[in-house]
Amino acid sequence: MLSKKIITKLWGVLTGLIVIGIIVYLGLLYQTSQSISADVKSIDSIRWIEFPDKIRIIFTLEVNNTGVVDVTIEKLYYRVYIENEYLGDGIEENILIMRGRSLIEVSFDTSVKHLSTGLIRILMQGGRFNVKIDGYIVIPIKSFGIIRLWSAEVPFIHSFEFSIV
Repeated sequence: MLSKKIITKLWGVLTGLIVIGIIVYLGLLYQTSQSISADVKSIDSIRWIEFPDKIRIIFTLEVNNTGVVDVTIEKLYYRVYIENEYLGDGIEENILIMRGRSLIEVSFDTSVKHLSTGLIRILMQGGRFNVKIDGYIVIPIKSFGIIRLWSAEVPFIHSFEFSIV
């Protein structure tokens, strides 16, 4: 039979390996949270929807994860402006980001009631105008995917000139 001394040493080694594994894993999570970037890649469409009288903007957000582990975006917050007029904001939740480049398509709807007459005229008559989208993504850093330790916030902002013909 194994003596008590050997069992104690084995238990100590096992405990040490578990602690080292946890520290290494947390280090990888921290490194990944620092290596994520986000940017609005494109505005895919701006459409007037007559019933129930709203505007739909579809844009693509590009998220680059150059870290060593996959992460989940807990929340994606964004605000939309046309010609510096605030249209509204939105939230997307629980988006898995694999290592490498991920494209997230976001659909934003706003009621026409909130728009100024000048902005409605621009959208109905066509032409060129500026669209700005800004916001941030929240990435929770969780131990073993369960216990939340902290959150990383990654901001983004982009302006586009958009044409309706």
